Amino acid sequence: MGRLLEWLDSRTGIKEIYNVHFGFILPDGCGFWTIFSGLTIGCILIQFVTGAYMLAFYIPVPELAHESIKTMANTTDFGALIRNMHRWSATFAILFIFIHSVHIMARRAYRPPREFNWWAGLLLGFLFILMLITGIIMPWDWRSYWELIIWADWVDSIPLVGDYLKGPFLSQFTLGRNMVVHVIILPVLLMVVLAFHIYMFRRLGMTDKV
Repeated sequence: MGRLLEWLDSRTGIKEIYNVHFGFILPDGCGFWTIFSGLTIGCILIQFVTGAYMLAFYIPVPELAHESIKTMANTTDFGALIRNMHRWSATFAILFIFIHSVHIMARRAYRPPREFNWWAGLLLGFLFILMLITGIIMPWDWRSYWELIIWADWVDSIPLVGDYLKGPFLSQFTLGRNMVVHVIILPVLLMVVLAFHIYMFRRLGMTDKV
């Protein structure tokens, strides 16, 4: 194995890539509460892997959407496990994001020069909530239907512009468009902002304890 790694490293520089991006020494100040940021990233990775599997079976048509997910869960190997991993990893990710946010506020890590990283973190939380909303709608069962209605009413409650947004929001809605938002647009935005979030943390390090 050692000789294989040496051969691969001489051609790709994989050891340097690992040391720079994965094997770096954690900064001073990391402790128990710091692990929740890593747990959130782990949940996001589970979302991508399990979501890719489920996407192979999903049919974005109102009459077939729920049935396609039931078929995947009940007739494929580990289908129910993968669906539940997708659902529970999303639930735990929200919990971990909340704990991480409270920890950041407790350390006052939103202060200069970390404002960009704080805003990026808030944007990540918002994007993940949008992924939850669009994900709940995808099966198109009774829960999905009422989720859409509730969010349409929320849009309608926005002062001044809500009444103008609710009509297009509902008239332009389709399961296909919802799927594109859930599996392409939001994941791409999430990964870009997450990469920036990690880069800023790597650059600035941990804030001093309060």
